[in-house]
Amino acid sequence: MEGSAVRRWALWGAALLVTAVVFASGHSTPRQYPNRKLVRFWHRWQGDWEKQVKKIVDAFNQSQDQYEVVPVSVPGEGADAKLILGAIGGDPPDLMSMGSGAVPNMAANGFLAPLDTMMTPAEKVQFFQHSYPAIRDIGMYRGHCYGMTIGADLMALYVNAQQLRDAGYDPDKFPKTLEEVEAMGMKLNKYDAAGHLTRLGFLLSDINYISHDFGGGFYVREDGAAELNTPQNLRALTAIVEYRKKIGFENVIRFQAGLNDIEGAASWAFMHGDLSITYDGQWRVEELRKFKPDLDYRVYPVPPPKEGGTPLGGLVGGNYMLVPVSAKQKEGAWEFLKFWSGLDNPDRAATFYNMGGWLPYSPAVANSPTYQKWLTGDSQFRAFLQILASPNCKPPPAIANLQFLDDLIAHAEDEAVQGAKTPKQALDELDAKFKEETAKRRALGYDQ
Repeated sequence: MEGSAVRRWALWGAALLVTAVVFASGHSTPRQYPNRKLVRFWHRWQGDWEKQVKKIVDAFNQSQDQYEVVPVSVPGEGADAKLILGAIGGDPPDLMSMGSGAVPNMAANGFLAPLDTMMTPAEKVQFFQHSYPAIRDIGMYRGHCYGMTIGADLMALYVNAQQLRDAGYDPDKFPKTLEEVEAMGMKLNKYDAAGHLTRLGFLLSDINYISHDFGGGFYVREDGAAELNTPQNLRALTAIVEYRKKIGFENVIRFQAGLNDIEGAASWAFMHGDLSITYDGQWRVEELRKFKPDLDYRVYPVPPPKEGGTPLGGLVGGNYMLVPVSAKQKEGAWEFLKFWSGLDNPDRAATFYNMGGWLPYSPAVANSPTYQKWLTGDSQFRAFLQILASPNCKPPPAIANLQFLDDLIAHAEDEAVQGAKTPKQALDELDAKFKEETAKRRALGYDQ
């Protein structure tokens, strides 16, 4: 109890610092069914995505007469702190959509209700035995489910088919090894008279994802043992560094600085031919359909290296639904969550996943008639379903200080790529700092 109190006061102090930020603009829709039980739903989507959320909410409200879900768009910056403030103050939303990284931290600090306690025996079987394993496990913390996906995220390679043809490659016969993709990328690079990049063929980066294709990944087991500085992760980081050297670190930085590449908009550099092969998420399929429907492209899973790799490796993330422990209408929140996720009706929910180009929580949704019909028009999406179904697709470690680990991983890659440290030195430092932080947390009563 003492450690729990320390954690709560620490988070309360941190939350006070951002109060001015988190109570910034957000907006909701007016009530249409005032005689029903109110379910307040906070989400971070805006613009076109917010319209899709509104359609799903309307569909739920029209499907029954007991609850009314009212969505509130909350700015992504500081959304987790706003939820914490609401929970501490006794006035949280009944349901909130957040990134998967927030699940273990909030669960560890007692802010979330375990969703499995709301499930019927049949729903438990459906969720725990028939979900995609990576999606099921990403919402788990110490034996309980605290988050359920309504849109998982994965990464794969987007390939400009015409640019491959122009370079003498067949876009329908993609390489089977990572080394072949690297060689292809070097041939696809274009330069101006000064030797500066004007088109980037391929860039190997993001060790947090790519390490899974090398048979690695950054894991922390339930007993606290960390698998960070492993031979597989070292091979992955070395490959990233060596490939960046071939192109030139400053050349890549200069090229990327000149891109008008805004996520979620029609300015994605791949759409305009600046990138021949690029690593990105499944939501881009829907963006391409909307903003560049005439682009001839393919999507492929990242192939493993020639030796010591694993096929269809991946790190799953995404948008997860959370129910605060102090929510006033947990029953209504659970009913809406089942409706959207497809736990109670996979084919109906397939329509919702299709709206945003989201990955479903289970094969039941993916194999439903509605989802399969949609795939005929967005066939490039199939590559992500291949990765999702793979045993080599993994969730991040379920640890309360996941953000700290992610920051260490990103820093290690930056240091190695810039030449400030060798890949081995960078991973040695990462491992030492994480172990030091873990020891401090335990000394203060955390993670007990």
